[in-house]
Amino acid sequence: MTRLREKSLSERLGRFWTLPNALSLARLAVVVPITYLIWTAGSLQWLFGLIVFGALTDFLDGRVARWSHAVSGWGKVLDPLADKFAAVMTISALTFRGAEPTLPLWFFLLIVGREACILAGGTLIARRTGQVVMSGALGKAAVASLALTVLYAVLGADPQVLDYCVWISTALLVGSFLIYVGRYVWLEQTGDLPEQAQRESEPLRERGGAGERGRGSEETPTSPANGAARSPANESRSPANETPGEAHSEKQLAPENGAPRPS
Repeated sequence: MTRLREKSLSERLGRFWTLPNALSLARLAVVVPITYLIWTAGSLQWLFGLIVFGALTDFLDGRVARWSHAVSGWGKVLDPLADKFAAVMTISALTFRGAEPTLPLWFFLLIVGREACILAGGTLIARRTGQVVMSGALGKAAVASLALTVLYAVLGADPQVLDYCVWISTALLVGSFLIYVGRYVWLEQTGDLPEQAQRESEPLRERGGAGERGRGSEETPTSPANGAARSPANESRSPANETPGEAHSEKQLAPENGAPRPS
């Protein structure tokens, strides 16, 4: 039974080697040198160059997937996985490095615990239901706030400003985690995501396709392709829609005293 579930999950994830997935993998790979440069207080030019590269891959992977119609389940896994890996590695470097400023230990433990719980819960839910829970708007805001916190810490920002960034990031991280938990519980009980979560998880091109399918279904009853003949009521034409030639022809063919009018 477990093998069948794993096979089903693998089939749901789709192709692995696609351009969008390669961009996500590149973002995963660039996290290691970024962490090293933060830990050793290395070249700021190299550090910012790598950070910009990672941000570009994060910006492009989802858009390239939609433009090239290469949206896959693997992309839904790799993209948040790269974000989580980057968060844990960079925050750990900023917490335990010798140079100032450093981030508080409780902030590091909060991030590690959150990401571990989300990863474990997401894996369990995916194996049971075959669905991958994507981050919502609050989760994306938390990632952006965390990135700003890392940037301010690297630049050696004012301690008070850095404290504000830490607390704002904490609030967003906790709020988005509670939303994750709610979605996991809902999936466990119902086997499907809430409607809002489905809209956030499905690709934009799939939303457009659903709209086109919906419009097509409205035309189906009058389409000959479905094998159903048009009803006489639908075939009838109103006089307002008739052309003068059609009206004249119908008058010629109209019965008069039981006999057709001669042409």
